[in-house]
Amino acid sequence: MGLLKDFKYYTPATLKEALGLLKKSRNSLILGGGTFSLNYLKKAAKYPTDVVGLKNVSALRGIKDSKGTVAIGAMTTISEICASAVIRKNFPSFVEACSKLATTPIRNMATIGGNVASRFFWVDLPAVLISLGAKISIAGPGKEKVVSVQEFLGSKPPEKYILTKVILPKSDSLSFYFRHTKTMPVDVPSLALAFFASLNKGRFSGVVLVVNTTISFPIKLKEVAAAIEGLRPKEVSLKNVLRALNIDAQNLKLDEYRIHCLATDLESLLRIL
Repeated sequence: MGLLKDFKYYTPATLKEALGLLKKSRNSLILGGGTFSLNYLKKAAKYPTDVVGLKNVSALRGIKDSKGTVAIGAMTTISEICASAVIRKNFPSFVEACSKLATTPIRNMATIGGNVASRFFWVDLPAVLISLGAKISIAGPGKEKVVSVQEFLGSKPPEKYILTKVILPKSDSLSFYFRHTKTMPVDVPSLALAFFASLNKGRFSGVVLVVNTTISFPIKLKEVAAAIEGLRPKEVSLKNVLRALNIDAQNLKLDEYRIHCLATDLESLLRIL
């Protein structure tokens, strides 16, 4: 096990103070819940001179329910998200993914901001957040800006920034999350599928299916989505959906194991719908 080296540790009380510390630091690390950061510190090639802990920044905590969105403060823990009535009501797939993340002690520590900002696309949350059209708010030099989770994870990270919140759009929708592991349930998924669709006069619209393969950036099943789009739940054909999966699998070069898992998930999905 690696030993921690010396660094200066700061616990600012406000976001402005935290950003000021980042600006002055030569090589800093933002500390949220610490479940990723502490492991990083034990084996980092480029060790930080300063660690800025956000635990005292109250503005980064909590869940705010607005008319069209739900905003989750970056320092809100995974356990708090699982327990939130508004999250459970509007985003069941997100709750399912959060409840499968690691173990209870880790969920009590890990934060939504830290999970996304760590930029590990193979863990449970990125695929489901992309399927839900989630965005994040980033504070840094200049004005605070909002970008999609997909854009954030798929591009070079900005310098000296703090992720302040995750924003989920509300809609009359259905969402589900399916997960596979090869060993213990608390492992990272070997494969996961996130489904989202709005309901417009009883028909599916805006259908999104995102696959976490653990070996590549989250993948969208475009052909499968097209096979469901515009139909009523009882009109969706398993035969057509599996035919579309085979096309997606060829285009995306998915292996036989993942194709089998996805076929099983899609069959389960159609039974639920």
